Amino acid sequence: MKNSICKMIIIIMACSLFLLSGCGEESMSEEDLVDGRSAVREQSVKDVEAGNFPLFWENAEWGERQFYTLSELEKEVKDLLGDNYWPEVNLSKAELEKLTGITEDMYVDFLAEKQAFDAHIDTLMIIHAKEDYVGTIEQAMETYRSALIEQNKNYPQNLSKARASRIETIDDYICFVQLGADTTSLADKGQEAVMAHCLEENEKALYVLEQAILQ
Repeated sequence: MKNSICKMIIIIMACSLFLLSGCGEESMSEEDLVDGRSAVREQSVKDVEAGNFPLFWENAEWGERQFYTLSELEKEVKDLLGDNYWPEVNLSKAELEKLTGITEDMYVDFLAEKQAFDAHIDTLMIIHAKEDYVGTIEQAMETYRSALIEQNKNYPQNLSKARASRIETIDDYICFVQLGADTTSLADKGQEAVMAHCLEENEKALYVLEQAILQ
């Protein structure tokens, strides 16, 4: 598993360097960012060996496939990122609705975890949507992401994290990842460097989530 993770990190870093080449400070547009996310994702999904991530198991007695719960999905992300996973406070249904507009009638279950203080924005959300509400939740998450970008315009490192955040629909699970942990050492290198780092962390999180949900 360590070899697979290392391979994935090397691939993502190479793609991130490609995104940074030829870009000056503040030069990356939202369109560029979307294209960059797509390029990184396509490469990582193609080249990383999914078989090295045992995210489900067979019931020894019944031979039935057993899927991870949302809390177990969260643990997989935490285990992969280690000290670079900073969300620590679980949101209630009311808090989720206040932040995103996603109401209890739209989902089967959810997990949402963010940092304790609003000044820090690392966040993981996994919404298991009811079939008829997948599109509605996707739109709510896009609106939430846009609001975060607007709210953090005066905070360069948080702005880079917000812009690098990912919304990914995997089956009927809508995942929002806004990770990156400590980006202080990258601040002097500009926002693109911070964004590239955060994209790497987000892609690693989405990779393990996708493997668990789809297998």
